[in-house]
Amino acid sequence: MKQKLRRLWDAYSQLLGIIFKEAPLMLILSLAAAIAWGLLSPLTTWIQTHIFDDGLLVAQGKMALEAYLPYLAGFVIVMLLPNLISDVFLFGYVEPRSQLIVRTAWRGQMLQKLKKMKYEHYESEESMEIIDKAFHRADNSARHMYPMYVFLTLGRGVASIGSLIYLASVKWWLLFTVLVPFILETYFAVKNYSNIYDELEGYWKEERRYGILAGFLKNRNYLKENKLAGNSDFLIDTYQKRLNRRNKTYEKYYLRNLKDNFTKSNISKFSPLLNVLLLLFLYVNGQLSIGLLISLSLLLFGSMNLNLIGSTILFRFSGYHLNFFEYYNKFFNLSDEPAGTESDVPKEVEIEFRDVWFRYPGTERDILKGLSFRVGKGEKVSIVGENGEGKSTMVKLLLGLFQPDRGEILINGRNLSEYTAEGRSKIFGTVFQDFVRYSISAKENVAVGSIDKLEDQQAFMTAIHRANAEQVFSGLPNGGDTLLGRDFDGGCDLSGGQWQRIAIARAFMGDKPVLILDEPTSQLDPMAESRLYEEFAEMAHHKTAVFITHRLASTRITDKIYVISGGIASECGTHEELMAQGGLYYTMFEAQKQWYHKKEANPDEG
Repeated sequence: MKQKLRRLWDAYSQLLGIIFKEAPLMLILSLAAAIAWGLLSPLTTWIQTHIFDDGLLVAQGKMALEAYLPYLAGFVIVMLLPNLISDVFLFGYVEPRSQLIVRTAWRGQMLQKLKKMKYEHYESEESMEIIDKAFHRADNSARHMYPMYVFLTLGRGVASIGSLIYLASVKWWLLFTVLVPFILETYFAVKNYSNIYDELEGYWKEERRYGILAGFLKNRNYLKENKLAGNSDFLIDTYQKRLNRRNKTYEKYYLRNLKDNFTKSNISKFSPLLNVLLLLFLYVNGQLSIGLLISLSLLLFGSMNLNLIGSTILFRFSGYHLNFFEYYNKFFNLSDEPAGTESDVPKEVEIEFRDVWFRYPGTERDILKGLSFRVGKGEKVSIVGENGEGKSTMVKLLLGLFQPDRGEILINGRNLSEYTAEGRSKIFGTVFQDFVRYSISAKENVAVGSIDKLEDQQAFMTAIHRANAEQVFSGLPNGGDTLLGRDFDGGCDLSGGQWQRIAIARAFMGDKPVLILDEPTSQLDPMAESRLYEEFAEMAHHKTAVFITHRLASTRITDKIYVISGGIASECGTHEELMAQGGLYYTMFEAQKQWYHKKEANPDEG
């Protein structure tokens, strides 16, 4: 219990601290409004007693109507004020504004955190659960914690104290007949809701499974193939089965606990009947007026139980939301990339992998097993090998997305980890196989390669010139200002080849000293791929360039070839040297060479 109270204190201190920093007056007014809202409950009981008792006196001519009117006016006020305070002020103003404050504060901090977070977390299911819940559930939990739970706990707490004092003024022992059932129910409810969270925690993986599948069914990139292949019904059926399986699991838990939940959650529901019978006994014996009997009966059957339950809502239900809220802190505890101190970008770059070992977190198989190779300043190197041999993993390590388990990656003799993330981003210009197609303007699609040069027209023109992308831009209706993609009205989509030119221009943005092509031509036919590599080698003149591929279109135009096999560089040399060795490279090239020769015309034809 002590630990839970500590967690509640820490969470509410953090949450209310954020809100107080941005809107101190709103926070203070909401707390004052909760107290006023709570005081209305005992005040209502007092006014109702006078309404009934004094109304009878007015009817009997024993009281002037003028003396009775203030009670009628007070009754109207206490009937209207609670809704005005809760619906108009609290949920109409405080809740949406506080939610915007928290979301803005959190999301801004989270986006800054994402810039520094290790990339490996995006390939870890455990980390992805933390990220998902921090982004999508923590702020919703915060909305419940404040203003809802704070307001209800404070307001109904004040109402409970006032009502209990009123009851005690009638008969002191009424406190026990009201409080004992409530205390028992609260104990069981708190215990029960702690267990419910543990049960719900197990559903995240199931929710993610059917959530991802739902994305396939509504995403434009998947719809075309779904329609053409006629597999939509199968995917919908799979989605429904996964969702139903999750629901049935929860239903079993709910039904298993229904009996206990019903009993434990309704102990205090039976106490008003007993208490009203006691009040009736007091009335018959002349110890209560008819007005007091009616008003106290309304209190016991109406707001009394709600007030008592509401006064503990922060402790009853915060446990559930507190767990989600704490994912915010778990998110910020995820490890960051090495900070690095070196930000100066060298004009020429030499790359060396020195006995690099690596396995993905959470797995038991080494992908790289002592990989060593060197790319000299201004060299053009091909890294080749079969699929699954670690070529793309090597690129992720070179870009600093992962860190080696053993060994070193050196840039001009300096360990890669010594460079800041910003420094690394200015060294490497990369075109990936699955390059991103942003739904922003054509110019911005290029400028994101070096966003600090967004307004540098000369850098932009140089990038599209080196990428031979001038024709793509000249064909756009609004040139560089044309919105690309079909996600928004007015967007202009491009062909695969045109998008590829945009991606290459992005890599050239900022005049980076190292250019990397990580199989961006896999969707092209071999002849077109070969021509693009030749073109790219010319674009990368005076730069260090690394071509990653399992097809050998690039190998004849590069200075050196490394063959990755079994997690190491098993062969190294020029095309001619490797062909003469008759090893793996020779076997691969012989299997592919027909792709890169145009079919000669048969002289007997035509």
